Amino acid sequence: MSRMTVYGSKKDRKAVLEFLQRRNVMDISAPDASNSEYGFSETNTNSEQTEFIKDSDLGARALEIISAYSPEKGGLMASLNGRKELAEAEYYEFVDDIPEMLRVSARITELSGEIAERSAMIVRCRSEIEELAPWRGLDTELAFDGTKNTAAFAGVFGEELTREALIGLYNEREAPPAEIEAVSTEPRQTCVFVICARSELGECEKRMREIGMSHPKTAYSGIPREEIAEREQMISALEKEISKLEDEIRSYAGARNAIKFMADYYAMRADKYRALSNLSQSKSVFVIEGYVPADEAAQLAAALEHKYNTAVEVSEPDDDAPVKFKNPYLTEPVEGVVRTFAMPAKNEIDPTSVMAFFYYVLFGMMLSDAAYGLIISLGCGLVLKKVKSMEDSMKKTLRMFMYCGISTMFWGVMFGSYFGDVVSVVSRTFFGTEVTIPPLWFEPVKEPMRLLMFSFLLGLIHLFTALGVKMYQCIKAKDYWSVWSDCVFWYMLIGGGVVYLFHVDMFLSMAGIEGKLPDLWANVAAIVAGIGALGIVLFTARSGGLGKRLAKGAYALYGATGWLSDILSYSRLLALGLATGVIATVFNKMGSMFGGGVIGAVIFAIVFVIGHTLNIGINLLGAYVHTNRLQFVEFFGKFYEGGGREYMPFGAKTKYYKFREE
Repeated sequence: MSRMTVYGSKKDRKAVLEFLQRRNVMDISAPDASNSEYGFSETNTNSEQTEFIKDSDLGARALEIISAYSPEKGGLMASLNGRKELAEAEYYEFVDDIPEMLRVSARITELSGEIAERSAMIVRCRSEIEELAPWRGLDTELAFDGTKNTAAFAGVFGEELTREALIGLYNEREAPPAEIEAVSTEPRQTCVFVICARSELGECEKRMREIGMSHPKTAYSGIPREEIAEREQMISALEKEISKLEDEIRSYAGARNAIKFMADYYAMRADKYRALSNLSQSKSVFVIEGYVPADEAAQLAAALEHKYNTAVEVSEPDDDAPVKFKNPYLTEPVEGVVRTFAMPAKNEIDPTSVMAFFYYVLFGMMLSDAAYGLIISLGCGLVLKKVKSMEDSMKKTLRMFMYCGISTMFWGVMFGSYFGDVVSVVSRTFFGTEVTIPPLWFEPVKEPMRLLMFSFLLGLIHLFTALGVKMYQCIKAKDYWSVWSDCVFWYMLIGGGVVYLFHVDMFLSMAGIEGKLPDLWANVAAIVAGIGALGIVLFTARSGGLGKRLAKGAYALYGATGWLSDILSYSRLLALGLATGVIATVFNKMGSMFGGGVIGAVIFAIVFVIGHTLNIGINLLGAYVHTNRLQFVEFFGKFYEGGGREYMPFGAKTKYYKFREE
């Protein structure tokens, strides 16, 4: 990184910011507080930012509405397409359409609101029709209460009753004469209309309530069937209005790209005004400070001085400089894994290249099926080849899985796994003779202890590599004390201890290793481990009295148990590798249970496709998670602290288009 400071006339500050935004190379810093001594101040742009965000959200909402009524064409591959890159000329063509697109977006959201309003009215009408439906057979108004001498009222029972049953219940006790009409009868409801003498209304209502009647909750005054017809007509009219409104929304589908640009444009302007608030400004001058990759600083400075009335100063970076990854093509894809953990600090090395080799190897061992690896690598490769406009982050992720797939193929060939044991199962079941593809090395299911020992060996190499990285960092920092106390002595202790194990009968028996390390070499290994342990106790602590230093050293030596735990963690290579093969074998066995023939072949094909698809998905996720875990906990734990700030250039943080001025 290079530190860059841009000085310019205040009238050019917005144009300069727009230029920097399109170039997307400068990580703008907060203004230097000392600038206030020279009459510089900051500008509050919160209100402008709010307004631009509002306009951007309006465009995004309009696009959602258009997509709901006129979806964009495209399949799975289209969904992987990244943002379309616009040249400077296209950019300014779209800018001219922004006022009209703002109006169109507002109209689209207005139309959506009107559709929502009418849809709510339709729902309400249908609800009212549902309430009125049981009263459809009533020829009078629901609110009709009788004449001068007669009273009338409607009622509801919570059960199914016939007219005769109602009259019988009503007359079980002495009650005034009444005409009871069952308007509708349903399994859980009976609607009635009652007429009686007005002078006996109270007694009649009382008796009806006693037998279970309640007054209806509806409050409609008209004749029910006329009320229903009115609402049905209203629904029909509302649906026609909605159809017209939807057609108008669809008519704006051709403006989709221009609205996308508008949403991005206002998002960019909001970012620009956010950056504007980070400038030091006086009445006539502005100052922009930030960081630029060293290999792009000269070109950017020349462009700024050529296009605008600015003076640019480029200097060495300070301690607050951000971090940008720069790795070879093969190791670049795992930058995202490192980023997930932490960005490297200023004095640390970028661990991406060192980690990448182990990442691919460990991932492949955990999945370890040649056919699965072929599917993964071919799938990722085809997508990368076909979808050219993919975002860089997605490209790197797919490349990472493609390389992991190649590693999986390698280990699958070494262990003789091709969809598990599908070759032998198919040949035995459908062709009457068993054909096998022997492993190039050995078959883990038959020799699990051999794979476990290899996993531990690979884990030890992984951890020793991490310790080597730490030694390199200590040498680079000229911290030679730490080279010995934190690295060399640990190499001696752990390395000597591991070598000595090959002289221990119990370990050799468990590991299935024939032969034994000669006594001389075992004694040398023990002495080396002892010197390492003594060195850790004596030299780890560098301050305090002798007793305090020895206590700290002894505590550091206790960390050897952590090394044991870390090495044992690599047994997951055995566990996940066996899981993949065993599950694949189980599915193959299930598919072959119906024997040969056409029916057996069809069933086998169904079980094969479903079973192995599930197996790939589950174990792919497991391999990804546990490979990351071995990097984050075991590998990084030996040397990597992180804490750096990621390089975040001021650019067009857009959703639909990307802009870059060359």
